[in-house]
Amino acid sequence: MQWGRQMKSLEFRISVCCLGLVLLATLGLLACGHSGSSYSSISGYMTGSWDFVVTNAKGNVSAVIEANLIQDHHGNISSTGSVTANGPAGNAFDLFFFGGSLSTVNAFAVDYLGFTCNGTDSGDRSITGTLNSSNQVTLNQNVGGTGFATITGTLNNSAMPPFTGTLTSSGTCGGGGSASVIGLYPASVFTGTYAGTSAADNTESISVNITNTNGTLTGNGADSKLGNFTLTGNAVGDALSATLTYSASPGSSGPIYGYFDPQLGAGGSVLLISFQGANTTSCSTGIGPYNGACQLATLARQ
Repeated sequence: MQWGRQMKSLEFRISVCCLGLVLLATLGLLACGHSGSSYSSISGYMTGSWDFVVTNAKGNVSAVIEANLIQDHHGNISSTGSVTANGPAGNAFDLFFFGGSLSTVNAFAVDYLGFTCNGTDSGDRSITGTLNSSNQVTLNQNVGGTGFATITGTLNNSAMPPFTGTLTSSGTCGGGGSASVIGLYPASVFTGTYAGTSAADNTESISVNITNTNGTLTGNGADSKLGNFTLTGNAVGDALSATLTYSASPGSSGPIYGYFDPQLGAGGSVLLISFQGANTTSCSTGIGPYNGACQLATLARQ
């Protein structure tokens, strides 16, 4: 009898424990279900590389935002980005264009520390945002602690372009009005051969073969006046940051930035610049400076 009562007591305790576990699991599921949109309700995806093209009120491409975005199961989006005195870093790049549309652009410049309306700049260019079950997207890019550039729009992963929306700015550097934005998957993963001439000397031919391995770039090239060189760096969307190393002309080695413009030339072209700093007043190439950037070359994809 005593053994029977012990068994019943044990069965009761086990039942209570099981009930408690079921309740905890249920509460846990409910809690997860109320933390942002549920996983099952979100069909769109923003994870990956993006090329956000910003067009101003006059129809000119004023900037692009290149970003490697991460999206979790609840639609929360993020990307780390920063700038230094030497230019952009991390997984979000801002580039500024000169020359009108992408088919006629002749120069571009990069974002850098202090490039804000009042000079106050924490260097933060990170992006946070959300995607909801209706495929509505909001992205906020920190502008060095002085405000935010906010992109809002609609995602359709099967459409071209997959994202359309507007950009507004707020905070100390905010302004009225808005600009149009389209979000594109990168037009190039950079793998391939590119050729052209120096921006300063059209008799100086340059060619380079680039390989992209999960965002890491390597390449070998030849310059008719400076000799052979290697390229090592990283890709973010349609932008790249890399170092050129010339074996025979080490004084010409150094960091560069690039942007693949899909509308420039028959097969698209890579524009290359060297950022010389905010206080630069001249370029050795004679082309620039544009916001501290000296134009090096435009190389067409072969």
